[in-house]
Amino acid sequence: MSPTLDDIRDSYSRVGIEVEGVATYGTYYRLRCGRCAAPLGSVGDRLLPGLVRQIVDEQVELYAHGLLGCKCGYQAERARSLAASRP
Repeated sequence: MSPTLDDIRDSYSRVGIEVEGVATYGTYYRLRCGRCAAPLGSVGDRLLPGLVRQIVDEQVELYAHGLLGCKCGYQAERARSLAASRP
């Protein structure tokens, strides 16, 4: 696995999203809910190091309010716990 893909997996796992197999041509990966495996979109691996973590961090409030993520609420639960631990 590449360091960029590891960074993508680690960043999304914080909000309960799993990055799974290749969606197209080895540069896009499917995003699925970590609880119910519902499809949530895809992400490319052509990001600068650390950029995906910044993107997810900036979207934590949207996940926490249920505006992003799965309808089962898993991302909202995970993001609320992340948001509560912020200073």
